[in-house]
Formats: sequence, C-alpha cells, structure tokens
Amino acid sequence: MKGFSTIRCNLLVGSALAICVMGGQGTAQAQSAPPADQPAPAEPKPQEIVVTGSYLGNIRQENRASPILAVDNAAIARTGSSSIGDLTRFIPQNVGSTGGLQDLSKGGADTRDTRSANLRGLGAGSTLVLLNGRRVTPQGGDDYVNLNSLTPDIAIQRVEVLLDGASSTYGADAVAGVFNVLTDTRFTGLKASAQFTSVAKSPAWNAQAMLGVGNDRFHTVLSGSYRFQDNLQNSDRAVTNFFNPTAAGYPGSYLLTGRPLTATGGHVVINGNDYTALYDANKSATGTLKVVDPNCGADGTNSIYSPASGATFGLGNCLYNFQPKNPIRPRARSINIHNDTTFEINDANTLFAEISYYHQDSQRFGVPSYAQNAGNATMPASNPYNPFGVDVLFYGRVIGAQGFPGGYEYRVMRDTVNQQHYVAWARGSLIGRWKYLATGTYSASQTIARDRDTDMNLFQAALRGYGGPNCNTNFLGGGSGAVAGQGSCLYYSPFQANLAQMDPSLIHNLQSDVFTDFKREYYIAEAVVNGPLASIAGHEINVALGAQYRREKSTTTYSDLLLSGYGGFLGKHLNTAFSREVKSVFAEANYQPIDSLTLNLAARYEDAGGYSKAVPKVAANWRPTEWFSLRGSYSKAFQAPTLANGSASLIGTNVVNVTDPVDGTTSFRTIQTYGNPDLKPQSSTVYNIGATFVPKRGARFSIDYWKYQFNNQISTQNPQQVVNTAPNGSAVIRDPLTGTLQSVIVTSFNAPSGTKTAGLDLQGQYAFDAGPVQLTLRDTLTYLLAYDVDTGVLLRDANGKVTGSVVYDGVGYRNAFTQSPTSSSAAPRWRSVAGIDAGYGPHTLSLTWRYTAGVKDDYGQSLNTSGSGAVVPTVATSVSAFSVFDAQYSLNFGKEDRYALTLGVINMFNTAPGFAKYNGYLPSIADPFGRQVYARIAAKF
Repeated sequence: MKGFSTIRCNLLVGSALAICVMGGQGTAQAQSAPPADQPAPAEPKPQEIVVTGSYLGNIRQENRASPILAVDNAAIARTGSSSIGDLTRFIPQNVGSTGGLQDLSKGGADTRDTRSANLRGLGAGSTLVLLNGRRVTPQGGDDYVNLNSLTPDIAIQRVEVLLDGASSTYGADAVAGVFNVLTDTRFTGLKASAQFTSVAKSPAWNAQAMLGVGNDRFHTVLSGSYRFQDNLQNSDRAVTNFFNPTAAGYPGSYLLTGRPLTATGGHVVINGNDYTALYDANKSATGTLKVVDPNCGADGTNSIYSPASGATFGLGNCLYNFQPKNPIRPRARSINIHNDTTFEINDANTLFAEISYYHQDSQRFGVPSYAQNAGNATMPASNPYNPFGVDVLFYGRVIGAQGFPGGYEYRVMRDTVNQQHYVAWARGSLIGRWKYLATGTYSASQTIARDRDTDMNLFQAALRGYGGPNCNTNFLGGGSGAVAGQGSCLYYSPFQANLAQMDPSLIHNLQSDVFTDFKREYYIAEAVVNGPLASIAGHEINVALGAQYRREKSTTTYSDLLLSGYGGFLGKHLNTAFSREVKSVFAEANYQPIDSLTLNLAARYEDAGGYSKAVPKVAANWRPTEWFSLRGSYSKAFQAPTLANGSASLIGTNVVNVTDPVDGTTSFRTIQTYGNPDLKPQSSTVYNIGATFVPKRGARFSIDYWKYQFNNQISTQNPQQVVNTAPNGSAVIRDPLTGTLQSVIVTSFNAPSGTKTAGLDLQGQYAFDAGPVQLTLRDTLTYLLAYDVDTGVLLRDANGKVTGSVVYDGVGYRNAFTQSPTSSSAAPRWRSVAGIDAGYGPHTLSLTWRYTAGVKDDYGQSLNTSGSGAVVPTVATSVSAFSVFDAQYSLNFGKEDRYALTLGVINMFNTAPGFAKYNGYLPSIADPFGRQVYARIAAKF
C-alpha cells in the first residue's frame, strides 16, 4: 500500500468529489522522500490553518461536522479542465450553472466566457464564491462571480466546496454553501504549462506560468494565464441546427393601410397572387390587412409560409428560422494575472498582499438583426420599391439570414471585462494563544457590452428615401438640401426580393451601435480574533469573534439609443446607481466535551441596509471509533433583496421568447424588469446529517442527507405566465394599431412557500496495489429526493383569503412550465461521477464516467393552478440522460520528473446531448461540444 499511503488528496469527512482521488498518485510522487545523497528539505514554519466554513485556527477538518469537498491542482489537471468553471461538471452537487453556453429558452444570450457556481440548483445568488477565503465582487453584467476570472488555474493550491449552509459564518449569500478557491502562496521556483483542446469548429488554448521567489521573511508568487476559445455556432452541431421559428423575421409581414393598386389603377399581382382581391375579401373594419412578404418561403431565406386557417397565400405568418445564426458559445480571449506577497515582520506577525487582474474580450456572433418590438416603421407609397401603391407598416427584422450586401453576415456583440481585486491583511499573535486577522479588500468589475439595434428614426428615414450615412436627415425626415432618393440620400426596401439592390451603406440606417456599461464594487473591512476561551474538564473551548463592514456599489449606464427607447428591439432602459452598507458581527465556538465528540456553534448578526437578523448554526461530529463517524448540522439564514430588486425602478431590459395566447405567434419579446420595494428578505433552514465509514486502509465511504427549505423566497415572474394570466393587462404592452404583443413587464416577488430541496450524497473510494500498479476505484453521486418549486400563484379560500401558493415537485422535470419562476432549474434525479485511476511508475491513466439522468421536457406546458386536482400535467416528451466517458494518460519524465506530457479525451464516444425543446439541449445537463481531444505539456524548475 505504499502508493496509497502518501496520497494527500484531502478527501475530508463527508467528501463527495470524485475527482479528488484523481490527483492522489501525482501528489504522492511529489511528496516522496528525497534520495539518500540529498539533504532533506527544511521543515516549513508552522502556519495556522483555517478551513473553509470556520474562522477557528488549527481545528482539524476531520472534527468538523460540515461536509467539504477538497481537490488540489493536480486533481484539477487530471480532469482536462481548462478553467475553474469547467470543474463544475465534475461536482454532482452543482446544478444549473449559468454562463458560457447559450440558453435562449431562459432569455437572452451568453455573450461572455463565464461560469457560475450553483450548489443544489438554488441559484447562483445562494452560493458564496471566495478567493482565499475572501469575497470577490460579482462580474458586471452577470451579477454572479465568474469562476473563470478568479485566478490562473496554475496558481490554485486547492478548491474547497462547503456543502452546507454557512450564512452564520460568511453572510447571507452562503445559503447553499461556499466555493472557495485557494492559491499556493508558498510556491518556490518556476513552472509553466500549455494545453490545446481540439473541439470541432471551436478549438481552445490555455497557456500559463508561475514564479515564486523569496527568503525566510519575504515571499512573492506571480502567476499568469492566457486563454482563448473560438466561437461555436448552432449550425455547427446537429442537435442545435433545427427549424426553430419565430413570427418576427425576414422576410417579414406588412400591414396594408388601404386598397393596393398599381400606378395605372389595376390589381396588384405578385408571383401570381392577387393582393387587391385578397384585400377586398379580407380587409378589417378599419380598412387594413396584414399580409406576408410575397417572397416568404423562397429558397435561402430560412423561412416558411404558415397560412391562416383556410387562407390562400398572403394571410398568416412568415416563420423565420433564426436558429443556425445563433451561437453555442462566444469567441473569447482572456488574460489573468495573480500575485500573493507575504512579509513576516517577526515570528509572530505577518503582512500579506494579494493582487488579481482579469481582462476578457469576447465576440458573440448572432442573427444579423433583431426584430422590431418597440414600434413600427411605415414604408410610404412613394417608396419606389413599394409594390402595393399604398403606405404599409413593416413587421419583422431589417436583415435576414442572408445578411446584408457588403459582407454583413452576423450581428457581432463585443464585450470587454476588466476586473481587479486587491487585498491587504495582517495576522499574528495578541496575548497568550490568541490570534488576530485584519483584512481590507477592494474588488471591482466593469463590463462594457456592445451590441447593435435598429434606430427606428434612422430606419424610418431610409424608408422615406433619406437613407445612407451622408444624407442630411433630421427627426422629421430630410434636412436642408436633402431630396428623397437623390444624391447621397437612398431608399431602403425591406422586401426580400429587393435585397440585392440595396446599397451597402444603408447598413447605417439598419444597425446602430449601442452599449451598456456595468460596474460593480465591493469595499470590505474585516477583523477576527480567535483563541481559547476557557477549559472545562480538561477540554478547551476555542472561540472566534469578528466583525465585517462591506459597502456594495452597482451602477449601470446605457448609451443614448437605449435611453431614448427608439431602439427597435432592445426597448427603453434607465441608468441605475445603487449602493448599500452591510454590517455584521459574528462568533464561533468549538468544544470537545469528550475526545470523540466535537461541538460547533456559530452565529452572525447582519444588517443589510435596513434588513437585519441574527442567524445561528449548530453542528456536531461524533467519532466513536477510528473507522466510523457521524455528523449533523442545523442552520438558519436570511438574505436581503439585491440592491436592484429592492428598488422601485426599471432595473433591467432583456429579451425572452414568448408565445402570445391571443394570436398564437411565438417570438422574442422585450422584457422589462422592475424592482419591488415591498420585497421581504428570504429566509432558509438547512439540515445535514451524515456518516463516514473507513472499513480498511484505502477504503472510505460516506453518505449525507441534506435538506434546504426557503421561506419568502425571492423569485422573478415568468413572462409567459404574466401574458397567459392577463393577455391584455397593464403588464402586457401591445401595438396600439394591430394589437401585436411587443413587451412584457415582470417584477420580483416573495414566493410564500419557497423552494424545498432534499437529497442524498453518496461517495465511495477504494485504493489498493495490484502488484506494481496503484489502483483507485471511485464513485460519487447525488440522488435528488425533493425539489418543490413555488410558482407564486396564490391560492385563496371561498372568502378570498390567501391560504398558500401553488407548489409542485419538480424532481425529474425541466421546470420550464409557463408558471415556473425563472430561477428554477432542471432537476435530474441522479448525477454521478465515477471512475478508475491507475499509476505505474511515471505513468498515470484515468478513466471517468459522468452520468446525469434525463428529465421530462415540460417547456411551454401549463400547470394546473386551480387549487384542486393534480398540479403537474402529463408530460409526454423527455430530454434523455447524458452519459459520457473521459480518459487521460500522463507521463512524467526528465530529471526529477521535471516534465509532464498529458493526452486526454473528453466525451470519447462523441455522445450528443438529448434534444430539448426550443434550445436544442439543456446546458444544465449536457453540453453540445462532442468529443474533445487535448494535449498538455508542463515543466517545473
């Protein structure tokens, strides 16, 4: 068992992270004794160790009651992950991370290389992400911490994931747990690595280096990385390249404002269809008629004609397929620089500084233009391209699948992210064995998101003949000296048949640059003291006392077109600026009444800008024998509304696919999100009970039961539910002329019953020698017992008194019912990561099986919210399970194993994700990348 005896994988009590054991053998080699002819390395100075979830120093993790997953840098390398965000796919307890992959069904696009943590599927806002135990500001524009931005992967010493409520220790947003990334602050020497990952149509690179120098008192570690990933489009994968129509496209539709006639007074006949006769037979009481573009359904337009019931060509909708032109992921380049510097003033006191800088440039290649949801443009009868002889209103997109003359093929959204993180702290001794830690942190993120939309004034000018960048136009049309259609003034035609005749310079009138500037800032000061308080029956009570001050600032600034509301699709926006102060005090105590029993108590009082409450946590760990231990914890948490959610203003505008129940059309609509000053804080109760068995050396098995119960959970309305409930209500904005659905107003609300989720975490590993080969068998899985989703739809008795709300069990469902709040996640019953690792001298081989169960695809279906009968209807379609195999081979070579060559494959059998309605696949369950082959070379000096 020699190979196993040196494993330092930190598989802690309650650990359930399968990849942890993957790093074992490599770490064992690093820890092997030096040759006899070399002097043993100097013993490092003893350091106080503070584990995730505790402010107490030198408390052994195996005596803690909260389950923690821990994995070191070598283990991360064995997964083939090229970023910290990729690590989430190896954590079964992490469900529904957002960012990095397109999910149109949730609304909007992922324009940046991002990834959130989302433990238990309770939302990114319920998982606290830390860097070296300290808070990091959410990334501007995403409002969650981007795991990929924290630090270069090469700098990571280990990642610890606390799978238990930690609000009493860290604050309100640690309801579901903590994701803590710890860097190697004592590294000495130089190491570098480069990895190339071959993904069909979307290759990726990751180059990194790390340098550590110093002496007994001073030490600094500098690391840097450069990452690149190419864009991947829906057209590049069969599962996403399907006909996914919208009623607002190109070719579009036209509202005839009068009887169409030719210049000579005859009937208008186009492609054999008599539009004058069609008008005479079907005009409305107001003398209008909506018809589709005469070229609807023509080859190369990505459109089909959907006739109205019993209609000949012309009446109905022109369905446009935007799917191939949208992305799966963006093209992104990022630079990450991190520095840790330590200065020991004396043996008892240390100063520390941490600096991080992250920069990303990304490009999202999407459909050439948005639809027009914010108003209509009129093509006058005087426009020479107008075949109807009367004014017509245009509905659709100004540019279709073919793009626009001059090489305009995609609408490219360009985002820039700049993030900085500065920490300075001091720690040392006070009196006796009491220690102190004082920390100051400034963390800031800025994202400038650049997009393009149609300026409806410029668009209207081009329809009137005042198009082009050199035409003198004003708000009313042509300016001084401008003549419609003459000189530098051009006519634009939105008719498909005329596309090839359009001057490329008309792009000036069809697409205007817009931008949004997101800024997020944290100012944090924290002080903690810890030490022995007293001794009872020969056992010490260790305590930690602390206070934290945090100032949060959030500003969002929009360009003029977005502020004006004249953007054709993106709608009206408002600049916002929010700030608040969060003040808290906390205490923690640890006591062993007997050697086998450890008790832990913690409490935190937090005041978040008027929302205040004290929350406790009680935990115990009992180890009656060396091979068996029991643990349990109970904690409470409360979480105030976010800065924006608690306001009374318009806080965000995005786009979501919505079906109009009035006319049955499905299209992207503008969604305006307003804050709610009447929101109450949400609260939660968390339970965990578990056991660990160590029947023999090299074998470890653990099981944990966990349960989270939210009350007054803060959720956001589903826009589809808003429209279905009141199709013509005040929250539904329609075109005053035609009644076409344009936008929907949604707000946050307190779900009375909240979400309740519970399940089992099981983990097992067995490491042994088979002759000269060291083998490790491993399996980790999460089994979901409950995922009760509160729809927010109120139930009332005969007297109208609220008796509760409609709640349904979402286990095994996609949870995209029309009444499901947007915060709900797909809830597969099983998630598992299993595998085998083999080590033979300098060779290491790993095989991993990742399995996520399928779910029923309820997208677009409605729940029964009547208050009687079954709430969940029969769902006939399903998203199949995602089952993939990964493999990796590593070879260490050179003097002192200085070099390492790694070859690996992710999803070796090229398994495609199960098909999901509308999006093609579910990013929370699977990815559409297919087989990924990677090669990595590393060196250390």
